[in-house]
Amino acid sequence: MDQCIFKIPFANVCIKEQDGEITHISFTKDKLIKTSNKTLLNAKNEIIQYFLGSRKKFMMKINPDGTIFQKKVWAALLSIKYGQTKYYSDIANDLNSSPRAVGNACGYNKCLIVIPCHRVISKNYKRGGFSSYGGIVHKDILLKKEQSKA
Repeated sequence: MDQCIFKIPFANVCIKEQDGEITHISFTKDKLIKTSNKTLLNAKNEIIQYFLGSRKKFMMKINPDGTIFQKKVWAALLSIKYGQTKYYSDIANDLNSSPRAVGNACGYNKCLIVIPCHRVISKNYKRGGFSSYGGIVHKDILLKKEQSKA
């Protein structure tokens, strides 16, 4: 497994790759790590383009580790368009599950930003959680960034 860590305006981003697929994207406080790995460099460029506002859809191949149910939830999240949000209960209804189970699957999302768990919010107008470094503050940054550029 290879990785790189690079800086964006409010945090560092860690990307991990295995066998030509991205397996992990997270915010971190860890020190920067350069790479010459083409898969990682491509993913890094796509994420930078996203933060610059020139990319709304990702093309990188992802393969995060998770349970069958988590992968079903993550696949459903991929259908939420840039700048839009859905309720945990909407995803739960589509999957014949519960909002709490959907929230738990979002919490185990290993490919933040690309699998847009930040676009899933609670019906009581609270944002819900965000299990990466930076927590709800970073979720708010992502939502505001997308809604201002949508």
